Amino acid sequence: MLRTLLTLALLAALAACTNPFTSTSATPAQSSPAAQPAAPVSAPARAATAASAPAPAPNDTIATQDTNVSGIAADFTECKRKDGVLSVKIRLRNRTAAQVTVGIFHDRNYDSYYFTAANKKYFMLKDSEGSYLTPATDGIGGLNAYVAANGEYTWWAKFPAPPAEVKKITFMSPLAPPFEDVPVTDQ
Repeated sequence: MLRTLLTLALLAALAACTNPFTSTSATPAQSSPAAQPAAPVSAPARAATAASAPAPAPNDTIATQDTNVSGIAADFTECKRKDGVLSVKIRLRNRTAAQVTVGIFHDRNYDSYYFTAANKKYFMLKDSEGSYLTPATDGIGGLNAYVAANGEYTWWAKFPAPPAEVKKITFMSPLAPPFEDVPVTDQ
């Protein structure tokens, strides 16, 4: 019986991971969001998650875009070059009255997050053990952000820095259209 329940739980978790960019409502009582499959969104919940009027971006925002997830805006908040490393931060803002799940990584798709500068692509850095310098994924290579109603989640990553003469980049990700002409700040 226990084996059957574990198998069903695993299948449900895998089914929830098939589309990394789904927007769903989840209960706040979940103790471990990464281990819990997202619940389907009912018609009333969908109405509650409809995007409200866009709130103004906070003062630390470099650029803002709508994402591919309804009700979620992405604020580019950091693009700093220091000691050969470019640090990037993107804040996901939930503009709805319900929790929204945003699939950040799916099947370890790290290479879909990169920036371009001076006709060159720059991919995420890895540490000496081969781990990407970004929030860790779960055992099957996924990372979901559970963004509370009217809440925020900050994603970050480290990239090799472009040459000093590069003053702007274009950041690419599956979450949103490209962030173009993002200014690079030197530290």
